[in-house]
Amino acid sequence: MLAMGVTAEAQQQVELPAELAAQLAAMQQAVKSVDLFSMVQDARCGQIVVSCLINGQPVRMMLDTGATHTVLHDESAARLQGLQWVDTSKMKFRGNSAQQPRIALGALHVAAEFAPQHAFMVVSLASVRSMMAEQIDGILGMDVLGALPFTFDQAAGKFYWGVPQSARLVPLYGRRDDNGRLMVDVSCKGQVMELLLDTGSSITRVHADRWLPGKCGEVVARLGNVDVASSRTVQKGQPADVELTPGVVVKQLMPIFCPANDRTMLGMDALSNVVLVHLPGAPGNEFGSFFIAK
Repeated sequence: MLAMGVTAEAQQQVELPAELAAQLAAMQQAVKSVDLFSMVQDARCGQIVVSCLINGQPVRMMLDTGATHTVLHDESAARLQGLQWVDTSKMKFRGNSAQQPRIALGALHVAAEFAPQHAFMVVSLASVRSMMAEQIDGILGMDVLGALPFTFDQAAGKFYWGVPQSARLVPLYGRRDDNGRLMVDVSCKGQVMELLLDTGSSITRVHADRWLPGKCGEVVARLGNVDVASSRTVQKGQPADVELTPGVVVKQLMPIFCPANDRTMLGMDALSNVVLVHLPGAPGNEFGSFFIAK
């Protein structure tokens, strides 16, 4: 959902005060046996949300494979204690948000990962929050998710850290962009389309000229990104089977059509009857790999 980057000037380190470092070390030890990290699916938009810790304080973060960086909502960042703010006055940012982000450093603890000094992009997520049944404090992007194993099994209503036992994993094919996001090659009626695997999107979006089954009419959809959300009339594609990877077919998918200059996305609707599995990265593949469990 959110693509952001920062130039080399931003790659600076700020040392944690000794007292805060000691507190965070104690916190890390204390929460090892506490189950804070269970996942839930938002009742309105279908995205997956997990509770984790920033500087020892609980926050709710959406898991977004379409986001390059982990982001905090500006109001949530303002209430969190112990964040250290980086001077961004001379930094140049690039990305798909019109907002000028700030950067805060804090200790992030999610599942088995503990980063004592993680850099968070800080922007307003008001538009994203407006589309959800329960408010979130931020978005976990691929800079964090790449190091974590997780499983989304919508059909069974199970979302968890780790991988399913005794399952055969079929790799999702495609290419990686510069930030580790997976551009999946899917096929419909022999037409191959490249779609961003985006768990931050509730619905699949394609270009009309690439959807050979054609359109079936118009619908009013609630759409948005990190900057703005709105309800608008869009064209919807005729239902058709889509092959995600050889031997794995999503039945009767009905995507919406997006403008030719917009990013096409494989959303949570396309994952409703498959089990998406992510394995963490290794040297040379820090963003990990995605699979479908069979």
